[in-house]
Amino acid sequence: MELFKNSSLQMKIRDYFLFLAILGVIFSLVELRGDYILAPPYAVSAYIIVFQRNTKYSSRSALAVTYFLVIVSSDFLHVILGNNLLGMILDVLVVSGFITFTNYSHPPAIALTIFSYLIASPLDFTISSVLSLIALISSSILLEKYILRDLT
Repeated sequence: MELFKNSSLQMKIRDYFLFLAILGVIFSLVELRGDYILAPPYAVSAYIIVFQRNTKYSSRSALAVTYFLVIVSSDFLHVILGNNLLGMILDVLVVSGFITFTNYSHPPAIALTIFSYLIASPLDFTISSVLSLIALISSSILLEKYILRDLT
């Protein structure tokens, strides 16, 4: 029984270091744009990719589709309505409805929607989100194809 506990602990430690590595890449990308406020939703996405990797929330398609939806809907509503409470409410309704009623469920997308209204520039939000999405999907592929396969 003690061996199982050690093995489980070793797996958690390994996963935690993988999470920290992904987080380091994302924080480096956030640093490039200076959009520190966007780090929390990206960090939650990284956590889900590593620690909830066998759930529907961690699928690459859910991640890509929901991030794309947030980028498009947020930019569209910023242009049409400006950066205000009404736009944020409508955007949250769109994104939360989408992840509720489709197979593409990645809950950090709701937080990312809200955080998009804290960024002064929709262009900066879009660039940061696309760069982080690329990092997250790349990390997910690396975890699945190379890293976790060899470590389990």
